[in-house]
Amino acid sequence: MNLSQKPPFYYGWIIVATSFITLGVTFGVWYSFSVFYIAIINDFAWQRATTASIFSLFTISHYLCAFLTGWLIDRFGPRLVIPVGALWLAASLTLLTKAQDIFDFYLVYGILAAIGVSLIGFVPHATFLPRWFVQRRGLALGLAMAGVGVGMLIVPPFMQHLISSHNWRYAYQILAIIVLLIIPINLFFQRRDPQQIGLQADGLIRAPDQTSAIETKNQESVLIVDPNWAATEWTSGKAVKTRRFWYLAAGFFLGPFAIQGVLLHAVAGLVDGGMTTRMAALTFGFLGICGSVGKITLGFFGDRWNRETANTIGMAAATLGVLALAGMKLLPQLLPYIFAAGFGFGYGAVAPLFPSIAADIFQGRHFGRIFGLLSLNLGFGGAAGAWFSGLIFDQTGSYFTALIFDIIALWLSCLCFWLAAPRLIRLSRGCKNC
Repeated sequence: MNLSQKPPFYYGWIIVATSFITLGVTFGVWYSFSVFYIAIINDFAWQRATTASIFSLFTISHYLCAFLTGWLIDRFGPRLVIPVGALWLAASLTLLTKAQDIFDFYLVYGILAAIGVSLIGFVPHATFLPRWFVQRRGLALGLAMAGVGVGMLIVPPFMQHLISSHNWRYAYQILAIIVLLIIPINLFFQRRDPQQIGLQADGLIRAPDQTSAIETKNQESVLIVDPNWAATEWTSGKAVKTRRFWYLAAGFFLGPFAIQGVLLHAVAGLVDGGMTTRMAALTFGFLGICGSVGKITLGFFGDRWNRETANTIGMAAATLGVLALAGMKLLPQLLPYIFAAGFGFGYGAVAPLFPSIAADIFQGRHFGRIFGLLSLNLGFGGAAGAWFSGLIFDQTGSYFTALIFDIIALWLSCLCFWLAAPRLIRLSRGCKNC
């Protein structure tokens, strides 16, 4: 890039577009397990908790790799890490087509595929995307993470079609091929940070005699509320000694406990409520699109207001959705779509706001490793929630009790982020009435 000329648009938006596609494919793999879940139960006649434990192990393994993934992104950058992870994931999904028992699923999907998703999914993008934006961080993350919803709209219904017309093994073969498609776009377009192409966050051009001006501009793009905290060079060792880290850790556990507890069992719950598997898969896809709307909207308002307020709105919408799913049999013509719209929009808060909240508190050159540590709680929370919902169903024949626990977990997570209080450290200059 010619540093003497201002580019026609900020390259960070190319990073957002590349991430949008990558995350769409990645979470298409992740959330398609909801339709594979039913096919696997029918094929092997396993209990729901047993089958859900495959996904629980997957979630734990995925986030156990989070610290390593953060370190790899800090060290080698996404341009190398993501293509390697995509190749690993495609090979794992191909191997999964040969699975014959529960231990094959534990090894191949629960561990090997989880490693691949960890290298290309939420953790790496949450690590490097905040480096490209400061003032519009929430919006940029929301746009990139909206790919998750598009992936949910397209991939699970497509996988359900392949399962119905062929079988789940054939569907996984096609899914492996789809994963390979993200390798070339990341090799060509992806970058770790704007400094690699002579820019600073939000598109400022760096020249040898402009360093102080750029630093001033970057400082002006945010309002520093706590200068002492913001000036600290946070390492993972320093971060874990603070109460804010543990408030975040608790919020990162409780939120996914509820969200994965609902999402993994959503298709099964809709089918139990009277829907066909095809309509349940399509409704799940609609939920994904509502999630994309939520990611963009709540990410934007997280910049305009503050992260805690935007997250609270998301949790209120998600609660409405969970209540609709719990009472689905009362009004089956309407409540499934209220569930998809409310829960989809509300859970959309997680992708842009969780990393933005963490970055507002602990941003710096060690953020990848700090976020990797926090992400362990995403894994354990999601794994516990998915398994717990299956266990409750096996014991009671209903998801109702599990859904009540999910609502409680959503609001406890919300409380934890208010206690962590990123608004008391730094705010976007676009923040209104904060």
